[in-house]
Amino acid sequence: MNRDQFIYYLLGFTDGEGCFHISIKKQKSAKMKWVLDPIFHVTQHKNSVEILYHFQKLLGCGTVKKKYGQPDTMLFSVESRRELVDKVIPFFKKYKPIVKRKSFEIFSEVVESLDNHGHGNVEEFKRLLEKVFTMNGDGKFRRYKLQDILNSLGSSETARQTFLQKLKR
Repeated sequence: MNRDQFIYYLLGFTDGEGCFHISIKKQKSAKMKWVLDPIFHVTQHKNSVEILYHFQKLLGCGTVKKKYGQPDTMLFSVESRRELVDKVIPFFKKYKPIVKRKSFEIFSEVVESLDNHGHGNVEEFKRLLEKVFTMNGDGKFRRYKLQDILNSLGSSETARQTFLQKLKR
């Protein structure tokens, strides 16, 4: 198998066993009290772990480890935003997934906005949240409900007033 064939093999493998995911986590120290935490990962049974090392070598980043709670499953993951922006996203923009196309497009848009600090603005953060909730089953497996998160953010005016109150202290 030549290099191009192997790249397309890994692309197909990603469509079947990979995930472009953005977790939503509560974090008191964050400006919005929520953070968007992107990760790209591919899983495989431990007997075929070598394929995950091929991903790591091809992309030049990420880690391979046992998947938590599943001792027979191995995980290749890229959690570093810098590596996502510099290595993972350019690769999948060049070699476009088919099955995971929509998730990847949203993933790359959100990660690039995070990298440009777009999430510091309440309205942009809300827009990104709404996008994230259209990924991976339209948010039905998420711990938090979109409306609850949006309600916790309040309006832009509420956020501005809160910020001004903190400045006065």
